[in-house]
Amino acid sequence: MIKKVIVIGYQPLTDKVVKDFYFSILNDNGFQVEYWDLSMIYFPNVLHDRVVDKRIIKISDKNELVLKLDACQIKECFFVLHITYEYRVLDLFRLLTKYDCTISFFARGALPVSNRESTWVEKILKTLNLRTLAGFFKNKYAGLLKRIGYIKPYDIVFSAGNFGYLTVGIAADIEKQQSKIIAINSHDYDTALENLSETPIIEGKFCLFLDEYLPLHPDFKLLGIKSVDADEYYATLNRFFDVIEEKYQLQIVIAAHPKAEMYKSKNPFNGRKVVFGKTSQLTRDCEFVLAHISTSQSFAVLNKKPVITLTTEAIKKVMPQYDHFIAHFSVKLNSSFINIDHYSSSDVKIDKVDEQIYNAYLYDYLTSAESERTRTSEIFMKILKEYHGG
Repeated sequence: MIKKVIVIGYQPLTDKVVKDFYFSILNDNGFQVEYWDLSMIYFPNVLHDRVVDKRIIKISDKNELVLKLDACQIKECFFVLHITYEYRVLDLFRLLTKYDCTISFFARGALPVSNRESTWVEKILKTLNLRTLAGFFKNKYAGLLKRIGYIKPYDIVFSAGNFGYLTVGIAADIEKQQSKIIAINSHDYDTALENLSETPIIEGKFCLFLDEYLPLHPDFKLLGIKSVDADEYYATLNRFFDVIEEKYQLQIVIAAHPKAEMYKSKNPFNGRKVVFGKTSQLTRDCEFVLAHISTSQSFAVLNKKPVITLTTEAIKKVMPQYDHFIAHFSVKLNSSFINIDHYSSSDVKIDKVDEQIYNAYLYDYLTSAESERTRTSEIFMKILKEYHGG
């Protein structure tokens, strides 16, 4: 019988994680909740605490992690990993395997991924990049260890849509074959259901830009990913926004990325309205959406809103793989695709929504026939109350 839910993450706890993993609902249903913060193990002296919560258990090294597992009544604990499987966390998953922990993963936020083969030039460049090459082989090794049983696959994968399981990490096909897959909804799907009756936030006609905090996103720095220059990026966006506002006689509103701390003290969008935490309502009420590859485009799908997909010369040059993902996402939604450094006003057009494509996206990435009428929190509670292992 499950008595305690332990969420394990390698970043400090945030209010979003508390909400996304239903801490309050779990407590209300009689479950103890702990958050094991492993940031000192994987990113020492890089990340800082965001919230104060008595449910946080700070673990500073792997010996301390072993002691915590020794102290657990393992059969009464249900572990939720807020960490994707890769070589970096191999030791953690090996420990969970050795202790035969019941482990689960919320597979939400999958995005369309192209199966495009690398060109011969890209393959050579990858070979010349020793860091990339080392990472590639390390992750191949991590996948092999899962395939031979040295690392156990998740017992349960809570999957949003047909392809949600892909977000579990390396060798996700093993989970598809061996794990118990429970159909759930994406965050955005559940949020949209909750916000159907919310009153409008913006008066008048507006277009919504789904911000990704692209030049300054902390995860890029954390993972060593080079991003675009901030001044150049925002200047390019604002020039394009001027054109859109003039052509369609409306205002552009910015749906801020939740980690965009800089926006709270400085507005890089030439004074345009920046709104945090209201993307669902804003998308519902806007005329159309501008975006790169934000998962929040799911709100556009849910509300049948046209999307114009944007890239820039800087993104193409500095982040070519990211640019490829943006282009592929545009194909997946059959949206207009514009390089906002090279276009004419006639290139800017709002295509009619292809409902067949949007519905396919809905069931591939956001929900399923089994879960679309039930909130994810209810599905999670039901599983916990009925779970007896195996």
